[in-house]
Formats: sequence, C-alpha cells, structure tokens
Amino acid sequence: MILLYSPRSEVINHWIGAFMDFKMAICENEDEMYSKIDTLDEEIILLLEHRQYHSIEDFLSLFQTTYPAVKIMLFSNKPSYEQGYQLLPLGIKAYANTYMAHVHLCDALNAVLAGNVWLYPEFIQMMIHSLSTPHPTLHSNDAMSLYHLSTREMEIATLLKKGLSNKEIAELTGISERTVKAHLSSVYEKTGIKDRLALALAL
Repeated sequence: MILLYSPRSEVINHWIGAFMDFKMAICENEDEMYSKIDTLDEEIILLLEHRQYHSIEDFLSLFQTTYPAVKIMLFSNKPSYEQGYQLLPLGIKAYANTYMAHVHLCDALNAVLAGNVWLYPEFIQMMIHSLSTPHPTLHSNDAMSLYHLSTREMEIATLLKKGLSNKEIAELTGISERTVKAHLSSVYEKTGIKDRLALALAL
C-alpha cells in the first residue's frame, strides 16, 4: 500500500497522477496517516513532504523507531545534496523533488518496492565526486570481477568514478550515450554491482 501524505492538494494530485496503477490511500493530516499505518496489515510505502516538518530529522528518528517496517520516500521542493546526505542515515528509501515527472516518480517507487534506495541522478553524481580516497583498496572479490571487464568497459567505469555523466563520457570517448549505457549494463552484469555509486566505490 502506498500512503500519500501532504496537506497540499496540488501535491497529492500530482502524485496520484503518477501512481494510478498502484494501490494507494490519501492522508490529509498526521492523525490520519498514523491511523492508516496502525490499521493496515501489509507493506507500506509512505510518500512524505519535507516542508511540513520544522525538524524532519527528529520526525524521522522517532518514526523509524516506532514503525521500522514502513519505507519512507521523502520529497522536497528544493532537494539538496547537503540535506539528503544528512537524511539518508535516518532510513529514508528515496529523496527527490516533490514535482518531478511521473515517469521518475514511478522509477523511484519501483526501486523502493524492489528493496533499493532511489536518489536523483545529480545527487548520485555528487556522492561520487565526494569520494575522497584517491586510490581505494579493492576487496579480492571486487578485484576479481573487475578483472573480467573489457578495456573499453574499464575505461568507462573509470570515467564514471571521476563523476562524469553518461553524456559527458560519450562526448569524451567519441561513442553514443546509448553505447555508454550498454557498456555500463555489461559492467553491472559482469561485476554483480547494481548502480553507479556502488561501482564508483568498488573502483
């Protein structure tokens, strides 16, 4: 069950438009949200607006202690890397723009349903840039799987490690962005690594 909680009707309507194919319920206030969580006997994903809480950190800490099984997707009108970096350790499963396109909302929800964490692409790029160790030591399993990459795949993975986007990698290597995506898919398949950030950490 997807719970949509926002006191603003325009936000609720935007989210509803993205999740027409999913089972959902609307919460217009906090009491209604808690009531539904307490009575529903199924997996719950809660879509929550950051702006309605003076201290979102305090709310998340208390909420996760009381309802550890509920997965929170947190939305902000102006998501920032600094804020997201502080909130991720508090257990949120997605952090994104309140009004992002429906297709991206669905991508985020599907990622959370699959047990993953979803972050907007710019956030992931900044996470990669923030990796401070210039020559990390590979675990033996990581080194073994990276050994099987082709020269081109390793080149693209290394450029990704530097924080370049797919478009920037394509321009730098003289191949299409679609080919970059294909190479990265092959890298993920060969290494068993799921996403860009995990790959950057493994290099």
